Amino acid sequence: MEQLDVEGRLIATDITTASPALQRADEGVIVPPAGRIDYIGTLLDLVESRQAGLLVPLTDIDLRSLARQRDRFAEKGCTVMIASEQTVGICRDKTKTNAWIKKAGLPTIKTLKLSDFKKTPFYPCFIKPVRGSGGIGTGVINNERELRAHVGAYGDLMVVQEYVRGREYTIDVYRSRDGQVRCVVPRQRLMVRSGEVEKGVTLKDEQLIDATTRLASVMGDIWGVFCCQCRRAEGGLPYFFEINPRFGGGAPLSIAAGADLPLYLIQEVLGLEITGKVGDFTDHLLMMRYDEAVFQQVNDLASLPGFDTPQFR
Repeated sequence: MEQLDVEGRLIATDITTASPALQRADEGVIVPPAGRIDYIGTLLDLVESRQAGLLVPLTDIDLRSLARQRDRFAEKGCTVMIASEQTVGICRDKTKTNAWIKKAGLPTIKTLKLSDFKKTPFYPCFIKPVRGSGGIGTGVINNERELRAHVGAYGDLMVVQEYVRGREYTIDVYRSRDGQVRCVVPRQRLMVRSGEVEKGVTLKDEQLIDATTRLASVMGDIWGVFCCQCRRAEGGLPYFFEINPRFGGGAPLSIAAGADLPLYLIQEVLGLEITGKVGDFTDHLLMMRYDEAVFQQVNDLASLPGFDTPQFR
């Protein structure tokens, strides 16, 4: 990196060569799916053969396994940007997340297990999987008929929350391993597709920044880059409902606004001063995403996902 006057290589992993990230990285490596028993072993071998010093998870599917095995990576000289398994478990469980928010002294959204909700239902409500990702299985429910249809489609391992109307925000955070909050960037979600922000704008909002800093103070040993989500009605307080212990999908907006989250991470891992400062980012920067095509010559067509049967998402 030019800013630090150090050399390094970016290695990306995926389960298929039909991955844009593999084409953009310095090196792309195919690994088993995260649910396979040989997934962690393959990553450990890759770390050793490439002498990798930092591993950064970007999705939810391997967070708990990486948290469980982080000491094995450390033995090979590789830091995993991950909290303990207990902390990751709290983040992944919506009901436990709500208890954290309450501990921070912040207003909480009424949250019930599906079985409890059925005893005293209220509508409209918001339903989501206990351990969800990417917006799959979430939705606003207006009556019992819609509830039955939703559970029939996505199963009953759900939590039901009070539906809070208003603006929605994702807030990117950098928290160092000594528990200090070094960067907070609120960004309003203007348009969302498949759980990912498509249009968003940064906001220097002191209420959101202060509330997020309070929440981060009770979040166990979480460190590095993570993001929180909340809703706020006009003139009201923010109600947090989600904590993701990883880079958020909209983090490029915060980075473009001057909060260089990857830089802070590398600075900490190298033992350098972390240059991030709370509130140090460009206000009202609008991000408008669009699909970009990536082209790659391939020989083995049968290896491509969707070759036998098209995939839809």
